[in-house]
Amino acid sequence: MSEEGQNSYLSDEVKRYDYDRWLTVLFAPPTARDGVFALLAFHAEIARIRETVSEPMLGDIRLQWWRDALNSIAAGKVPAHPVAEALAHTIPAHGLDVGDFQNIIDARAYDLDPQPFQRISELLSYADQTGGILNSLFMRIMGVTDAGGLAAARQVGKAYALVGILRAVPYHVAQDVLRIPSEMIDAHGLNADTLFTSKNREVFFGLMQELTDLAESEQSAARKLITGRPKSEKNVYRLSALSTLYLSRLRKSGFDPAHEKMDIGGLRKISALFFGR
Repeated sequence: MSEEGQNSYLSDEVKRYDYDRWLTVLFAPPTARDGVFALLAFHAEIARIRETVSEPMLGDIRLQWWRDALNSIAAGKVPAHPVAEALAHTIPAHGLDVGDFQNIIDARAYDLDPQPFQRISELLSYADQTGGILNSLFMRIMGVTDAGGLAAARQVGKAYALVGILRAVPYHVAQDVLRIPSEMIDAHGLNADTLFTSKNREVFFGLMQELTDLAESEQSAARKLITGRPKSEKNVYRLSALSTLYLSRLRKSGFDPAHEKMDIGGLRKISALFFGR
C-alpha cells in the first residue's frame, strides 16, 4: 500500500469508528495528522476486538497479536498490517514509548469480561489507561513533552473516556456487558439482573446521576489543568469541549443515556470543538 493510500485508509478507519477524535485531528497541524491517525487507528483496532469476536479466547488471541506486533516494531521489524506499518513509522519518529501502547492493550483486555468493575477506582483506572494514555500520546506527537502538558492531556482523555462509558451504557446492555461498578449497584440494593428492570428505572437514573457527578469531577480536574496552558496545545484539549457537551446533555435528559438528546449531530460537535476549551 502506498503512503498516500495508507494515510487515507487510517483516516477512514478512525472516522468510521472514532468520529469524535477524528474531528479533533482535523484541527491539528498537518504535520501531526498522519501520526495521530496511526495512533487512533491502533486504538480503534483494539477497542473493537470485543465486538468482533465470538468468544473471549479469540479476543485474547487478537490482543496478543498486537502485543507481539509492538514487540516486533520495537525490535525494528514491521508486521504486515497497515496500522502496524504506520505505527512502525510513528513510534520512532515521535519518540513514543511502546510500553504505553502495551498498557492500552492490557486495559482493553477488560473489555472481554462481561462482569462489571468491582470498585469505582477500577473504572477510573480503566478510563485513564485507555483514553488518558491515548491523549497523552497525542500530545507527544504534537511535540509537547513537559510534565504539565502531558498531565493535562492525560486528564482530558481520562474524563472523555469516562463520559464515553456513560454514553455507551445502552449499547453495553444490548451486548450483555456492564461497566457500572458493582459497589455502586450494591449500594442501591440491586444487582446486574435487577438494575435494568422497569420497576427500578428511577433508581437507575439516580445511579447515572452519581456517575455523571463522578465524570464531572474528572472533567473539572481536566479544565483546571488546561487553564494557563499555551494555546499551541489547544488541539489536544479539544476533547474537553465534547465532554462538557455530553455531560450537559446527560443532565438535560434526566440522566437517561438512551435519550434522543444524547444523539448530537456533527455540526454541533464541530461548533463545540471550535469554540470550546
